[in-house]
Amino acid sequence: MQFTWKRMLGLSLTALLSFSLAACSGGSNSASNGGSSNAAVESASTDSGSNSSSGDGGSNAAAGNVDETGWDGSKYAEPITLTTVKGVGTNYYFKKGETMENNVLQRYMKEHLGIDVKYDWVVTDTNDAYKTKLRLMLSSGEKMPDVITYRGDIETVNMLIDSGQFMDVGELFDKYANDTYKEGVALNPDTWLAVTRDGKRMALPILDYAYNDDMLLWLRQDWMDKLGLQPPTTLADFEKIMDAFVNQDPDGNGKKDTIGLATGFKNTFLGWMSDISWVFGDYGTLPGQWNLASDGTLTYGSVDPASKQALATLKTWMDKGYISKDSGLKDETGASELFTKGQAGAIVGRNWLPDWPFGDLLNNVPGAKYKGYPLPAGPDGKIGAQSGNPSVNGWMLINKNAKHPEALLRYYNFLFDNWANPAKGSEFENGFAEGYDWAKLPDGTITKDPQKYPDLFPDYADRTHLVEPIYYSLTFEGARIPSLYADTMIKLANGGKPETPYEIQTAAIRKPENIEAMKIVLDQKDIRMKNYFQGPLTETMKSKNELLNKLINQTYSKIIYGQASIDEFDSMVESWKKSGGDQITKEVNEWYQSASNK
Repeated sequence: MQFTWKRMLGLSLTALLSFSLAACSGGSNSASNGGSSNAAVESASTDSGSNSSSGDGGSNAAAGNVDETGWDGSKYAEPITLTTVKGVGTNYYFKKGETMENNVLQRYMKEHLGIDVKYDWVVTDTNDAYKTKLRLMLSSGEKMPDVITYRGDIETVNMLIDSGQFMDVGELFDKYANDTYKEGVALNPDTWLAVTRDGKRMALPILDYAYNDDMLLWLRQDWMDKLGLQPPTTLADFEKIMDAFVNQDPDGNGKKDTIGLATGFKNTFLGWMSDISWVFGDYGTLPGQWNLASDGTLTYGSVDPASKQALATLKTWMDKGYISKDSGLKDETGASELFTKGQAGAIVGRNWLPDWPFGDLLNNVPGAKYKGYPLPAGPDGKIGAQSGNPSVNGWMLINKNAKHPEALLRYYNFLFDNWANPAKGSEFENGFAEGYDWAKLPDGTITKDPQKYPDLFPDYADRTHLVEPIYYSLTFEGARIPSLYADTMIKLANGGKPETPYEIQTAAIRKPENIEAMKIVLDQKDIRMKNYFQGPLTETMKSKNELLNKLINQTYSKIIYGQASIDEFDSMVESWKKSGGDQITKEVNEWYQSASNK
């Protein structure tokens, strides 16, 4: 049959995601749901757990009838322990006295599901600290915990799989996953390809919202207004805006200390925030991924001739001060601080940046305003931007020696059933826990404003950010039904009245700029450029990837900084091909043909 990505690219949002609308009540996104009082959080509930859509895996649904795993239909009769490790993001906030190892969500899951999550270690995940620590564990042969959850490069996922410490999760998924989870996974028939080995599914996908990874341009609207600038439609328009941001003192301090675009390429030219890959997209390619050529084969974007044009543009931007001299030293998060500290006037990122980190901009620069815009077109009218798997944003691996491998699925099932799209009047209707991510005013209305109502949100360490316990979950943001977020945001953008708890909470917490940004993303959804290689690392990749990536990144940086001529790109491409690139290209296309014929 035809390769599934080809079919999917032509589907509308409604058609693409229709299967997931059959979901039963369950969670919400990280900024939109939750809801139980502190009392409920601290006490066990006799009716919590999976609803009728849950995969019981053959266990009896009635409480008290304990199956062979110790599950009584709603929880483990005797609490079980799952060990794991964690990289804590900079968007994690805690109440005073709470930590990743001791918090309201951890206590709740232990009381209500009998699942006690223990951490072998926790690290603040800046500068790829989590990935680095995992790779050090692998290189030293350390024993892995029961569960590893990972969101990032697929190469690290492959390294974990290839360590031999993790199990085939296929039968577990088929037996225990509930209908909502299965329907979300089924949206993309190629979901499992990246983690399949000899027909075995080696990791469970973490579902995300469709189009949530798509990019748009964010501009300092107060600077635009002050300088009388018009929105850009072309790359040339955008360059004029950046020139004004650099040379016309938009912050009014009398100093030439501002830049055009916040970007960082210390680790990659295909970033999840402060992205620069869209410039390559304006010339018809994307670096760091396998793109579909006109002849139907896959080519590596980093060595595509179009990348040479993009590099020439970036060198010009560096020369003119449009991008920071430190861009090559900054990762995505570090580069975003150029924007949030008021130095840069533009950044390319996802629709949800108003939720984080743009709150820091408003704190750092009183009166600052920002607004989202479509990505501008290149010299020949081309626009291209990255897009992840439309329903997956992370993987979960289960240790072969885990005593309760099914517990992770029961944990995820519970969040799908109770958090992802909660029913009116249900426990998580307003948020995860009262006094954490929501509070009730005397008139009965719900607030999520800890700054305005400090008495209702006690023990906050930082009142400029809402404490959202769902981030502490094993699955990053609890559970997400792929279609729900985009459908809700478009409804709100078009003036629709929020009706369900999910819609009401989304409307309450999502900023107008965020809602409008999602509309821009969907209006521009045809610019998405998929990475057509979704398989495991090829044999040559395993031994050559690190060397070849270093060759590319060093050459790119030298060209941008003027340390090498633009023609150095051609020499790099030849070296890449001879040093294993040609063989990798052959292996990738062999995989693609095999996948296309399935």
